Amino acid sequence: MRRNRRSGHGGHEFGGSGEDSFVAVVVTKLTGALLFILLLTMVIMALLPKAVDLPSSGNPEGPEAPPLAITTPETLPEAIAGHPYTLALAATGAKGPMKWSTSQPLPEGLSLDEETGVLKGTPAKGTPKPAEFVVRVSDGTTQDAGALKLTIYQSDKPLSTPVWWKPGIPPIPWQAWLEQGFGFLVLMLVHMVGMNTVASLQRWSLAALDAENADAEDLASAKRRFMLYRLTVRVAGLSAAAILVVWLVRHRG
Repeated sequence: MRRNRRSGHGGHEFGGSGEDSFVAVVVTKLTGALLFILLLTMVIMALLPKAVDLPSSGNPEGPEAPPLAITTPETLPEAIAGHPYTLALAATGAKGPMKWSTSQPLPEGLSLDEETGVLKGTPAKGTPKPAEFVVRVSDGTTQDAGALKLTIYQSDKPLSTPVWWKPGIPPIPWQAWLEQGFGFLVLMLVHMVGMNTVASLQRWSLAALDAENADAEDLASAKRRFMLYRLTVRVAGLSAAAILVVWLVRHRG
């Protein structure tokens, strides 16, 4: 509060300092400027065209969808007679559920699922040349067709179904073992077992003859008999070793 001496009259008047007045003026001007910028931004945003209003540079109706087409290669993966076979046919550009069909008979044992387009089954026999057939696919509005080729090989080995009681014995790589020389080791072990067996039988037979007080001729006859047994074992072992040597030479040659 300060005294007012204007016009020769005394009195009191209320008022702020000069700094308070300056701050009030600045705040007022900044508020007005911000309101003006906000209003200008709203006007500019309203005048700018939206993305949906802009004309497209290409086809006004959008890109054309690709037509329905079978994409499965013409030559199908090979099959083996007697073995299960499964292959899913494929197509692109469908605008609805696809239906598959074939106008020609499929190889014996195979069938085509019209809903999924899966070619499955167990071929009954091999084919001398690739089996050819035509498949068609339709989505309700359009359709496409394609010629396919399937080669079915005939298995060289007969197929056998394992029996439930048959133990699962792993296959023995006997051919690889023979190539590494394990056959000679097996022949040596068989020869040793055979010679030991003949020697044990000879001792048992001579002991029995001694217990019966047999004469010298019977003892000599028994010795000659067991000598023939040992000779037979040696000849058999040498023959098997010779056959194995010939097999290895022919196999590696």
